[in-house]
Formats: sequence, structure tokens, C-alpha cells
Amino acid sequence: MSNGQCLVWLIWLAAGALPSTLAGGFRTVGSSGCTAQMVFIPPNTTTAVFLDNYHLNYGGPGVNLQNGAHSATSYVYPGTDESVFGTEYDLETNTLRPVRPLSNTFCSAGAFYKDGTLVNLAGADNGTVDVAEGFNKIRTYAPGPCDGVCQQDWSEQGARLQRWRWYPSAQTLVDGAVLIVGGSHAGGLVLNEASINEPTYEIIYQDNRQPREPVNLPILDFSEDQNLDPGKSYNLYPILHLLPNPSGANHIFTVAGNQTIIWDYTEDRLVKALPDTPLQPRTFPSSATSVLLPLRAPDYNAQVLLCGGSSSDMPNPKALEDCYTIDANAEEPKWQLTDYLPNGPQTMSDGILLPDGTVLILNGARRGSGGGFMADNPVLRPLLYNPSSPYGSRFRTLPSTSIPRLYHSVATLLPSGEVLIAGSNPSVGYSATGHVNLTTWPYFYNNDHRAPLLQQQRKGSAYPTEYRVEIFRPGYMDLGPRPTITSCWWYVRYGTGFEVEVNVNGRDLQGETVVAMVNTGFHTHGLGMGQRMVVMEFSDDGPTLTVTAPRDASVMPPGVYMLFVTNNGIPSEAQWGEFPQSPNPSPNPHSNTYIHSPTRSLALFAKLSRTPTLPINQSPETHPNIRIQRKQTQYSNR
Repeated sequence: MSNGQCLVWLIWLAAGALPSTLAGGFRTVGSSGCTAQMVFIPPNTTTAVFLDNYHLNYGGPGVNLQNGAHSATSYVYPGTDESVFGTEYDLETNTLRPVRPLSNTFCSAGAFYKDGTLVNLAGADNGTVDVAEGFNKIRTYAPGPCDGVCQQDWSEQGARLQRWRWYPSAQTLVDGAVLIVGGSHAGGLVLNEASINEPTYEIIYQDNRQPREPVNLPILDFSEDQNLDPGKSYNLYPILHLLPNPSGANHIFTVAGNQTIIWDYTEDRLVKALPDTPLQPRTFPSSATSVLLPLRAPDYNAQVLLCGGSSSDMPNPKALEDCYTIDANAEEPKWQLTDYLPNGPQTMSDGILLPDGTVLILNGARRGSGGGFMADNPVLRPLLYNPSSPYGSRFRTLPSTSIPRLYHSVATLLPSGEVLIAGSNPSVGYSATGHVNLTTWPYFYNNDHRAPLLQQQRKGSAYPTEYRVEIFRPGYMDLGPRPTITSCWWYVRYGTGFEVEVNVNGRDLQGETVVAMVNTGFHTHGLGMGQRMVVMEFSDDGPTLTVTAPRDASVMPPGVYMLFVTNNGIPSEAQWGEFPQSPNPSPNPHSNTYIHSPTRSLALFAKLSRTPTLPINQSPETHPNIRIQRKQTQYSNR
């Protein structure tokens, strides 16, 4: 590497020259315990946390990892008959620990406070006497580092949201507060309706200060005569991306239905109206894939990728195959058609930012839309999108999985550089077979009346509740020796420098290098809430990189992030760090205030590449966190 200030970029190989080792692949490593409808990685831990709707679950130890057969006994909280609907998954040992929300987390939202605490917002109807309704609930989950084995659990906050919300979205703001937008007042639906629509947003604070009143967001509002106007009523789980801006304000790219704007959520005003999404609405139940592509210093150009989703055709929505980008901060932003999806149409897919700057697109279906029993033809082959490649060659197909991942499936980046995949439960409640109800098919009820859409899962298709957990290993894991971060000092303020020592097999880095901070986000329903990657400038002196932190909180909100160093397309394992820091960091059991000599943290993820150790047919009687429930409980799916 040359000395002096430089902005570093990855080597993008021509599509035809990519070696076969870039293909990557899947391996099945364990069971999720509950249906993995939501997932996040608690900072400074070696765990992933799954959340579900409250219903019976048979995903504890005893799940057959080869064929997916469920455990013979239901998975319940110790000392109760309550089914587990939240788990902590140990990435080292591929084992489970039940964690217990006190209210129903069904189709909720999530974002991180600045100390790495995950705040989970909203939910749906009560499950039992001991599982309260969740529409206005606020739950938190503490980050690490843990003193030994992590034992944290969900904490239900005394404060409440001011509005009931189901299918809302969340985003961390520039001051570390959390924004929650939209949703519905009621559960049991696929399409929103004016009578139950919640067209507002509100902001919550970790210090429990008094929040202001909810504010109306015009693009979420619609009337009864617009219930069947998909540009209006397809507004659940709105797309949110915080945009870099010179004033460091909360300017957020927002999509609801087909309406696209930049809105200032502090000043409560329209910053700019953008062109509608091309041809179709893209938010739930359309369920397009949307990713804010890596923000690269010094300009931090904000380009949003939007792929697939479903059409507004009634009663039979069609999955879409088009992909667009938009330069959100351009003087005259326009949706530009990029490559078509090589798999053909797909909806409900997850888009995962990888540390080399590419986007992994996986999960979902090629027929139908989001919603229970609303899809078929699972997407088994993932795609790799390279935003730096020329038009026409931005996608590459990768090796397939054999496990369908339809409605209520998830994926997230891991600190190892690999990707965790779990979930799939088109029936919404527990189903051993995954068949549609032949007595009512293809109709279903929406807000207590017959829906204008028809179920899209075919009569003969079967997609049982899926508990198997997979790891996708990107091809860069096998390209050669990986960079090793041997020391880093995160005493970081916006726009200032911090040092990172890194080498490859003890040698200084040679060739092209990129240094990036990543927020992996909170993933559900194809959305990566808060997912973000910032590529930083640096200067170098042998093994020491002096990295310039992002300029302000609109580029990277305060929080706990992964740091990756990628050399010649091969990333290091991640190092956690808090950003920005107070001038006098002090020890905190739930926050890594600074990092030095990260050998232990790096070693924690070494086992991710090994053969899974979870026994395929472990007896539930031998597991310390399981009580066996022999009698099935009837669950009514609204």
C-alpha cells in the first residue's frame, strides 16, 4: 500500500473471471427453537436472538437437521406450559437458550439504542393469560459483553407507545433515539384498511424522557374509498433509510405503497418528494428487497437498491423481477433500471450487506406476495449483487439451498463474515404439514371480512414450519489468508482518527483495502431495519491504519458497530466497537467502550467454520432449559 491519505476500494473482478471458490455454499448447523420470524445480533456477544409470534413450537432439541422433522415434544419455558416464542442461539455451540418476551412480538419492529441495546416495538394480540397483547409495548434486550455465559432476557418497559401498531418500521436517529413509523391498529390481516390504519410516527428515548405527541405522515394516510388502491393501502412495514446530509439532520428516505419521499422526522416536514416507485407499490404485502448501498467517504453518496416484490394485481398478485437504484440525494433523483433478477420474479427476499461491499439476496418466493399462504415456488438459489460492476453484469447466481425460506424467514450478517439464515412459516401458526386449509382455500379473511386477494400457495404444496438454521459461507472465505485485526483503539469522535493494526499472516497489507463499519440491523419480513455500511478513508504506516471516522451522525448514527478490514476482496473477522465515544470511557457491563488487543473476540467466532456439533436427535429430557409438554394445545390462527 502507498503512504498518504487515500480512499480505498475493493477489487471487483469481471463476472467471467470469478473463480469457482467465490461460489460459497450453505450448511445446516442447528435449530432455532421457535419460528425465526425476526433476528438480530446483540453487540459484543457470540449469539443471535430469534423472535416469533406466540404459538406452539416443536423446534427445540430433537429436530432432525437432515430432513427438518420436528421434535416429538413441544418446546416450552421451564416450569410452564407456555410455548417458547423467543430464543438465544449460541453461534459457537449451535445450542439454544429460551428467552421470554412478556407480550406478543408478532410482526413487530426493532432498532438499536446507542449503547447497543435492542429495542423491540409493537406486536399483536395476546397469546395466553401470561402473554399480553403487544400492540403498544416496548421491550429491550441488553448487549454484551457478558460476564461468562450470556444470561440476559427481554425486559418489558413501563413506558408504552402512544399508538397501537402492527407491521411498523423502526430506525435509529442521529441522537440515538428510535423512530417508529406506521402500522395497523389490528391483527389478522394482509392488507391495511383506512379504519385500522395508523398513519403516524413517534420517537422514543432510552432515558425515558417524555415523548412528544405522534405526528401524521401524509403518505401513510388514506381513506375508505382508497382501501383497494395499492399505492396507498400497501403501506405496512414502510421502507426507511437515514440519509447523509450536510446539516446532520434526521432526513429519512421513506417508501409507503408506491409513494417515495425524504422526510425530516425531527422538524416534521417534507424535505423532497421523489418519484413514485416504478410501476408497482413495493411495501408490504408487496415486500420488495430494499438496501441502502455502502456509503463511501468522502461524499457518502446515498444510493438505494430496490428489487422484486409483488404487483398490485387483484386477486392474484404476481412476483416481480425488476431491480432499480435511485441516488436519493441527487438534485433530481430518478429510479434507474438496473439488472433484472437472474432467478426471475421473487418477493419477500432478504438483502444482506456483506463486508466486501456486495449484497447477498436470498430467501423468498417466485410466486405471490407477502402474507400467510400468499406465496409459492420458493427461491432456493441466492444472488450476489455487485454495485460496482457494469450494468448487465451486476448479478451472479450462487449455489442453492434445499430448504424453502418463504414467509417469516430471516437472514443476517455475522461477525465472522458469514450469513445466518433461519425461519419460514407460511401458515403463521405452527403447522406440521404446511398445507393450506382445503375447506376455505383460496379465500381468507382480512379484518373480519373476505380479503380482495386470493391465497397463492397451491393446494398440493407443503411448507411446514421450518426450524433448521443454516450458515451461508460467502466465497471470499476461501480465497486465501484473511486479514487479522491485532489491535484497534476506538476512542472515536465524528470526523476524527482512530488506529487499527492489521496484518495478513504477519505481513503488512498489500494491494487494495477497504475499512468499513457495519450495522447488521434488525431483520423481519425482508426488511433490514437500520442495516448500514460506511466505507471510511484512512492513511497507513506499515501495519497501522489511521482511519477517519464518519463526519456526522447522519452518516452513521451513534451505536455499537462491527469493524471489518477487507484486503483484496477478503474480509477480516469483525471487531465490535462503540461509536462515538464519550471523552472518558468507563467500564460498562453492557457496552464495550473501547477495544484493545481483540484476540479473545476474534477467537469467539473461530468455531463458525467447523462441523456443527448439535446432535441431530438429542433427547429433550437431557436439555437443562426444556420442560416437556406432552399434550398439544389448540392454537387459533386469526
